[in-house]
Amino acid sequence: MMNLKKRDWFCLIAGTALMAVGAEGFFEHADLVAGGITGIGIMLDEWTSARFGVHIPLWFVNIVGNLPLFLIAWKLKGRAFVGRSALTAVLFSLMLFVEGFFPLYSSDPLLAAVYGGAALGVGLGLVLSADSTTGGVELAATLLNMKFRSISVSKFIFILDAAIILAGIGLFGVELGLYAILAVYITDQFIDWVIEGTNYAKAAWIISDKNEEIAAALLSELRRGVTAFSATGKYTGEGREVLFCVFSQKEVHLAKSIIMNIDRNAFFLLTDIREVLGKGFSGK
Repeated sequence: MMNLKKRDWFCLIAGTALMAVGAEGFFEHADLVAGGITGIGIMLDEWTSARFGVHIPLWFVNIVGNLPLFLIAWKLKGRAFVGRSALTAVLFSLMLFVEGFFPLYSSDPLLAAVYGGAALGVGLGLVLSADSTTGGVELAATLLNMKFRSISVSKFIFILDAAIILAGIGLFGVELGLYAILAVYITDQFIDWVIEGTNYAKAAWIISDKNEEIAAALLSELRRGVTAFSATGKYTGEGREVLFCVFSQKEVHLAKSIIMNIDRNAFFLLTDIREVLGKGFSGK
């Protein structure tokens, strides 16, 4: 079915289950509007409950909110574009329905933001790693981008989510709105963690009059390979050698010490690397 592998099925099922835990188990009952169709559902449920005493479950809002979007996407972009995301949206609605039968947390909004954001982030990361989405704001942003090409999809996502969060602040107050923003940040961090992994590293670019000594010290003390590049300083017009070295996070302090102890005037540029594959690093 739609060329889904076992790994994809696992990511979609486990991912939507975790997303439901975050949205239904933590966010809804702590009144945290963290964007998306679930955020709209949380506000709609609060409004109908206060006005009419009618509870509208998140799973129902997710289906009703996504249905017109998928129909429009089907017409404009075809079945292939819609298929996997439509399946994921249905799975997410099912998981939201099931989660309603489990214990729900509403005591401390800070804990709800942290744990709900973590669950939602890990879940969405798994879904994205299976090349799918749950529709919602992401799909709406894609469709809007087809009409307004000058605005990117990511900007549309930001605008739509920001509007939903601001509406949540208007309904639930500034304090809960700030917790919701914290939840969004935590969600984004966990999405990156799932998609990009934890194999973070550092890369150093070094320019020094003592390159040979620095390279030898890095090789012997840090046991990391060093590569030399030829470069020309545009201000002086002089040819120079630039050293490049990659090492793990825990080796940052030692690398700095090695370089600074040899040449306090060295030009030392340190950058983050999301993933490293190769000898000496996990992932090989």
